[in-house]
Amino acid sequence: MLKKEIEANRLKVIPIVKTVIFCGRQGIALRGHRDSEMLLNANENINEPECNDGNFRQLLRFRIDAGDEYLKSHLTSCAKNATYLSWKIQNEILSACNNLILQNLVCAVNKAKGFSVLADETSDISNKEQLTICVRYVNLEQKKIREDFLQFVEVTDVSGKALAQTILQNLEIMGLELKYLIGQGYDGAAAMSGKFNGTQKHINDKYPMALYIHCGAHCLNLAISFSCNVTDIRNCMGTMQAICNFFGYPKRQNVLKISIQNELHESKLKKLKKFCPTRWVERHDAVLVFHELQPAVVDALNEISTWKDNETSALANQLSSSIHQLRFQVALLILVKVFSISAPLSKFLQTENLDLESALEFADMTQSTIKQIRDNANAEFEKIFKEVEDVCSSFDITVSVPRTTSRQKNRSNVMNNNPIEYYRISTFIPFLDNFLEQLHGRFLEHRAKLKNFNCLLPKTSKQISEETFEDFKILFNFYTDILSDSINLTSLEMGYGELKLWYNSCAFKSPNLSSTITELFFHCNPDFFPLISKLLQILITLPVTTATGERSFSSLRRLKNYLRNTTGQMRLNGLAVLNIHQDINVDPSMIIDEMAKTSNGDSILIYKCFLFII
Repeated sequence: MLKKEIEANRLKVIPIVKTVIFCGRQGIALRGHRDSEMLLNANENINEPECNDGNFRQLLRFRIDAGDEYLKSHLTSCAKNATYLSWKIQNEILSACNNLILQNLVCAVNKAKGFSVLADETSDISNKEQLTICVRYVNLEQKKIREDFLQFVEVTDVSGKALAQTILQNLEIMGLELKYLIGQGYDGAAAMSGKFNGTQKHINDKYPMALYIHCGAHCLNLAISFSCNVTDIRNCMGTMQAICNFFGYPKRQNVLKISIQNELHESKLKKLKKFCPTRWVERHDAVLVFHELQPAVVDALNEISTWKDNETSALANQLSSSIHQLRFQVALLILVKVFSISAPLSKFLQTENLDLESALEFADMTQSTIKQIRDNANAEFEKIFKEVEDVCSSFDITVSVPRTTSRQKNRSNVMNNNPIEYYRISTFIPFLDNFLEQLHGRFLEHRAKLKNFNCLLPKTSKQISEETFEDFKILFNFYTDILSDSINLTSLEMGYGELKLWYNSCAFKSPNLSSTITELFFHCNPDFFPLISKLLQILITLPVTTATGERSFSSLRRLKNYLRNTTGQMRLNGLAVLNIHQDINVDPSMIIDEMAKTSNGDSILIYKCFLFII
């Protein structure tokens, strides 16, 4: 009898739990302006609210309309203080969801016996500093690299030491085994990356195996940013950004849309892309889109410059004049040339299952392609300048050399009467040189971190050099603790023997050798090559980018917006893990069991009486 009553009580609450989970999964708000009225009146009819009482309660009404008798029975017979619809109960359901999903993730990370931490911070809509903590590890069951968001943590002290303590404390509270921490991935902010007092230094002092690797996507962004300091390139970017902002108003945007239809009949693009201040991958697209829509932009600016609105027409005329400059057109075509090459790398660095070796390989490929252009600068720039001349002809722009003087410090002053020579020397070559120098320098640290791991990657070799053995010895000694804990490690000599077997194995099947380190790891038999397999796992676990953390900030903006700016931290994390981890199933029965374990005041008495009748 008691068992049946418990089961009946649980069936009444499950619809409420499912509704909360549904809202969390979809990332929609639960609460409304007023959410304290009873859903059913004395006649068991649904009470229609006088004002918006939120998605949660409207969904419950929908369930009752659809014939959910358990929910209707509960709301008809329950006391007013035991409806389980209050925001407190919602928070406890979300907290239980958070705990279960977090347990699932932590279990998978600990099973991998090796993980990297990814962290970044931003301010939310309520001006609170939110630190996102993510982990990168190899999921051995799914046979793939995973980068998973764990939690948002509110921080007040953003110094390197304080952030390091916050990260380690929260990882420990979540249940992660910190002895398996082998990598750190952050952006280049001094508080995070500082060699003397940064977060990475404080964590590395406690966990020496936790190598810090600067986010590859940020490295590329910084390389491009510094390359654009060439005067003409910088001014061109500024003009394009001003034009994109100018067309950010509906009336002006409508003029541009009509111009696109008239000037570019086959174009599928309908508007310009704004220049994101932080994501340079968006700037790649923005420049390429601007180049394609330039005829329509010119036509729209000419149209707007005839308006009676003095301020708007004057600004349109100024922007149109900026476009009708030879410097601008040359810089734009140079940017299109280079960005069309670097854009694939920028997008590639956003992928989750990317390993460090592959990232550097594609960075080297991009660098070598741009170097080929630099080596053939004369021929390449002639092609670019022919396109410039075509554009100038259509826009009635005079192609000539700018005025020069014998002494000039504030702008390019190349003494040449040929416009091709002038712009090649003053703009094209400096931009390429800056880009190559920055690209090489930014990724130099990554290559240094990868150097010793090259001994695990036999390219063709049947013979093992002394340098290979030395690199292997360094790896062996550096990761001794994690190797001895994960496999039955005995001696370095046995490791040498396994390395020789590994080289012979790779040489034997070299035609079918895997193209990436990740594939190589999953094709490596951990029973026959336990040491090599573990070292390869460490290599692919090292962080490449912090794109996962950036994506979690996108979720943060959707979940904690202008209308939900008072959302508490516990509620925010529950909503975030439900919304982000769509692939992790959450069983309502397990949620109820998890809630019953809590002991936070009066609510536990309700759970015991209502759910379990203890």
